[in-house]
Amino acid sequence: MLNKNAASGKGHFGDLTDDLLWHVLSFLPVADALQTCVLDTRWRDHWRRTTSLPLIFDQLSFPSSERFKQLVKLFIHLRGNSPLDKCKIVGYVDDEEECTYTNTMLLIQYALKCQVKELLLSFAVERDDDIEYNPLILDVPLISQHLKTLHLKWVYLKRSTLNFSRCSVLEELEMQQCNIDARRISSKSLKHLYITNFCSFPAEFHIRIFAPGLISLQLDDHHGLTPYLEYMPSLETAYVWLDHDCYHSCRINRQDCEYDHCSCHAYPVEEGVLLHGLSNAVNLELLGNTYTELFIYRWDLECCPIFDKLKTLSLNEWFTTIDLLCILQHSPVLEKFVGATGAQEKIEQSFVCSHLEVVNIECGKVDEGVHKILKFLSTCGIRRDQISIVEQWPSYRFSF
Repeated sequence: MLNKNAASGKGHFGDLTDDLLWHVLSFLPVADALQTCVLDTRWRDHWRRTTSLPLIFDQLSFPSSERFKQLVKLFIHLRGNSPLDKCKIVGYVDDEEECTYTNTMLLIQYALKCQVKELLLSFAVERDDDIEYNPLILDVPLISQHLKTLHLKWVYLKRSTLNFSRCSVLEELEMQQCNIDARRISSKSLKHLYITNFCSFPAEFHIRIFAPGLISLQLDDHHGLTPYLEYMPSLETAYVWLDHDCYHSCRINRQDCEYDHCSCHAYPVEEGVLLHGLSNAVNLELLGNTYTELFIYRWDLECCPIFDKLKTLSLNEWFTTIDLLCILQHSPVLEKFVGATGAQEKIEQSFVCSHLEVVNIECGKVDEGVHKILKFLSTCGIRRDQISIVEQWPSYRFSF
């Protein structure tokens, strides 16, 4: 809390312009920002005009839900509808037994009413040594003609929330550690989509992602069936990491096995899941946990699309020489390939990669698998001086 004497007169804060004071207030939790109105007459309205507010409500600040409810109503009443550029809301449960978030929902609707452009929602409070997790079910559509950026963390997202047709200028959506219970994520305006940090998808069907204006995509380490990617004509950069928590395997790798609960029965054989949606990417990383059989990549390669814009491709140990051949054959303008070596088979077929200029190979050591790849690339017209080999463990980070 600011010292009253320092805040008034010609002290350090008294010399600051109004814009700088609003910037300082933007770092304070709402309860502290509200109290600055008693420091001096000059401070009376500063907190109302701050366009960036962290609305952080937790049990440390509010030992009772009634106190939280009072502050929410007071805050909304006193601040009015002054515009907000950025707002961070860390929710607080109203009733732990019923697990309701009525007042947090009031804050979300208030932020949207104030024409917020960037909204960050989280419903767990991170401590030094623990996480206090209060699951919130968000099952109402968000309505805003101003919201451009939405970040969600520890949120249970239901069907209507993920239809962003009424958020006409939404450009960036990030979801971390969210439970996604919907048939479809839909937005015509979305340009950047990041689904990371153990988000959970349904196990019974592939959720569809409809974002025709998407420019960049990151799908990283999720739980459940891998999402089906619809056509993305504007896609430039995509990163996909599949781990052992992804339900995309078959006990006998037939896609139509006799086991009723096998995930292969949810696989759309005619069109694939990932690759058709990624076929317009300029830069593409397809990575996975090599300790599991990543059948979904190989199933998709059976109906492999043409990557007619792809210039940079990164793969790790999941791919085989046959997989690589398939992708290279369908990438007519590929200029750079980065790969970490995996299991290799002998193949007879080859072709000329006329545009491929650079090949980077990462490996623990130069072994027989590396030599097979080198031999294969030579049959495709790739000279040895175009190939760089680095003996190190591959790093699987978003590199574009």
